[in-house]
Amino acid sequence: MTVLPDGYIKAALGPREPVLDEILRSSLLEHRLPTIQVDDNAARLLQVLTMLRAPRRALEIGTLFGYSTIHIARGLPDGGTLTSLEVDPRAADVACANLDCAGVSDRVEVITGDARDYLRAAEHGSFGLIFIDADKRSYVDYLKLVFPLLENGGLLIADDAFAMGDFGAERVNNDDAESAAIRTYVAAAARSPHLFSCFAGTPSGLLISVKR
Repeated sequence: MTVLPDGYIKAALGPREPVLDEILRSSLLEHRLPTIQVDDNAARLLQVLTMLRAPRRALEIGTLFGYSTIHIARGLPDGGTLTSLEVDPRAADVACANLDCAGVSDRVEVITGDARDYLRAAEHGSFGLIFIDADKRSYVDYLKLVFPLLENGGLLIADDAFAMGDFGAERVNNDDAESAAIRTYVAAAARSPHLFSCFAGTPSGLLISVKR
């Protein structure tokens, strides 16, 4: 799969909005959060997919400092809401400030804690779009837990779906558990008779699945 050069994408789509530049600068330089957010084109793709699906409720696993969160929130229809789950309280605090800066805090709820606790208690069939970009070794667990929460026709999107993608900053002890978990996730989603899936060729890969 060919991935377009980053320079071409930036030239074609134009410069990043000043508010997004400020959010990145503050989050990465001042708060020194890790540079593992989705890239700009993947963020725009999330916004387009959200606009196309127009979910009443969306769910994100892995807020970090809210870069993908902002784009999903921007794509929501009038009255739509996004719940974003983040395990790190400090990152969640930064994300909340960034969401306010971007003008989308009124449609986003950031919940701090282990995502599994929320997922086990959430109402089945209550989300039209779910985005996973958190602990890679937990991807398979997340798939099992979120599948019942997704409404029929809903979108399930997973970041870092290329097991050889650039997610080194998220590795623990430099082992291959993350790659193995992602491969297992991809195989399960791709072979499920209840999901129709395709890859989007971002640098780290998005796997986009529709529940049927």
